[in-house]
Amino acid sequence: MTRLISVLLSLCPLLVFAQEDLMSYDNTLKFARYLKASQQYEFASQEYERIHYLRPQDTAVIKELVQTYRLGHKCHKMDKSYKMLAENNRIFEHPGFSGEYLKFSLACNDFSDKYNLLLSQLPDHDKSFYELSKLWISKDYNGLQLWTTQHKDINLSYPYDELVTVTKDFTHIKYKSPGLAVLMSAVLPGSGKAYANRWGDALMSFLFVATNAYASYRAFSKKGVQSANGWIFGGLAVSFYTANIWGSHRAVKKYNQKLRIQYQKNAETIIYSTF
Repeated sequence: MTRLISVLLSLCPLLVFAQEDLMSYDNTLKFARYLKASQQYEFASQEYERIHYLRPQDTAVIKELVQTYRLGHKCHKMDKSYKMLAENNRIFEHPGFSGEYLKFSLACNDFSDKYNLLLSQLPDHDKSFYELSKLWISKDYNGLQLWTTQHKDINLSYPYDELVTVTKDFTHIKYKSPGLAVLMSAVLPGSGKAYANRWGDALMSFLFVATNAYASYRAFSKKGVQSANGWIFGGLAVSFYTANIWGSHRAVKKYNQKLRIQYQKNAETIIYSTF
């Protein structure tokens, strides 16, 4: 029994040493990076927070910790992230720090005065990209129009140039006119929907209005204004005619909206592909 106790006591230092080695800086950092690479951002952020607590001046850990917050969509950590990045003005000394915070802001669609402050410190090509990105993410389409007008001759390198191209194409879109669609459908039922590329709906609108109007005409022709069928079919024709006009206006609105959404998705894909 005494010998067993002696053996166990002799193993204690080895166990403590092994535990300390397992929780060493290098091993913990490797584990945190593994968790981040495997998209386990919640657990990764916990490991990075542990390392940051032990080594608060480690700039590599700070940047990677903020990355896990961004990738894990922890938007409530934005203020904390800025404090870590900006401590001792290091956010202005390390280009990657300001870029990481700007990406975090875009991912969360959260733009404070800090965003504009960091923009002012960037080279022109990066500044233009993040200006455009903010306008797209916040869906400020009037701002995109103004930006394009003010930067007609701008040339950015890949992949920033793709965002500029999408933006210029977007600001030159020829939207369809809801008023014209209404006028067309008032003259020829269904034509407004055809104008919005809704050919199937256009045909149905025309047939509903035309068949009911014709049935009403036939009924009145046979029995005059006393014809119940004439009034019934006439009422249906008026209802379908009115719905056809309203539907044409709505179809054009949807067409224009779909076009905007398509450009919005393309722009966001380009923006997030640079992260």
